[in-house]
Amino acid sequence: MLCTSPQAPARSVEVPTFIYQVHDDVMVTPSDVQAIYDAIPAEKLLYWIRGTTRRWDGYLHFQRQPQQALDWFATYMG
Repeated sequence: MLCTSPQAPARSVEVPTFIYQVHDDVMVTPSDVQAIYDAIPAEKLLYWIRGTTRRWDGYLHFQRQPQQALDWFATYMG
């Protein structure tokens, strides 16, 4: 059976998970990201990057503003 949605595999995630996404990304709908997040049973955090539609801004976000990611890693890897 071919799985075309990551929602089903997300139910198997057992590690703390930090999801971030450009909210207005033209390739991904917020409801899809929210559904994946909601399916994860582990400790989790969803962070929306707002004010842009450019996916690249998501890739650079934590290079420019690293504190939230650093805090997350300190909590779960420290």
